[in-house]
Amino acid sequence: MKEKKLEESLEAVRRVERHLESIAENVLTKDTMNHFMKAGEEFAQGLNVAVKTMEIPKETKDRIHSAEREVLLAWKSFIDAVLTEIDKEMGAAPSKKGELKKINVKRKTK
Repeated sequence: MKEKKLEESLEAVRRVERHLESIAENVLTKDTMNHFMKAGEEFAQGLNVAVKTMEIPKETKDRIHSAEREVLLAWKSFIDAVLTEIDKEMGAAPSKKGELKKINVKRKTK
């Protein structure tokens, strides 16, 4: 009985997942994403100009910059998720976040 309910629940989750994927494919087109990116850039640039030219209290400036940072981090997260899906479709190994690579630098001595 429990196994049957578990299987029914898993199938319901799969249906929801397929439905969300369908919506995302139809709504989040390349054009849509380009417009979102351009709007975000314009907003950030306009905000930076306003903050630089107006006499705004430091705390307000800090909060504006913090909000701008959060928007950019949200975009970064979204882009990372899209890249991961593209990698999956291409059969590539997902990129490792924060992967460090050692680079040896040789200095010239005189």
